[in-house]
Amino acid sequence: MSTEPEDNARAENTDRPAEGAPQPKFEPGVAEAPAGTGDPGTTEAPETEENQYGTAPEAEFGAVPAEPRTGGAFSTETLSIVSVVLLAVTILTGQLLEILTSMLLVGDQTVDPAQIRQIEMQIWMGGAVALLTVLTSTLALALHNWGTRPWAKWTATATTIVGFLFVIVAAAAFLLMPEASPQQMMPPIMD
Repeated sequence: MSTEPEDNARAENTDRPAEGAPQPKFEPGVAEAPAGTGDPGTTEAPETEENQYGTAPEAEFGAVPAEPRTGGAFSTETLSIVSVVLLAVTILTGQLLEILTSMLLVGDQTVDPAQIRQIEMQIWMGGAVALLTVLTSTLALALHNWGTRPWAKWTATATTIVGFLFVIVAAAAFLLMPEASPQQMMPPIMD
């Protein structure tokens, strides 16, 4: 430990550079471009994931106030949840896959006309719910913006794909519907 007073006049202890030291060159207002861009005088923000997908570079630096997240009854989040519920109704009833399987197994056999009407009604209802699922999830994807939560986009995309597959299953089951058997007259019962 030294009892000598500190030398506060040395270059590292003052704001002034030492005599004979090289002076830094600084030009205010000109930003250097990132390495590899080729143009040293550009002031563009480096290419990042955020400004590739539509956010302004000013938003990264806080110059532009952030917009509030979207919400409400017709937001992407709400519509994606509704489409999941509609898809659950389609899947859990199991009508479309069961009917398609039975139509594949029946083949060219004739079926009673009353039964054909019931099967057609089940196909129409299952197909309508599947189509409503696709429309709801497609609308959810159309309404998404930068503030949409990622899970809502993934959910809407998945329900669109699976719902579209169920629409195809309904159409295939309807096309494979067998012919109705002609009504047969019952002979009178003789005592």
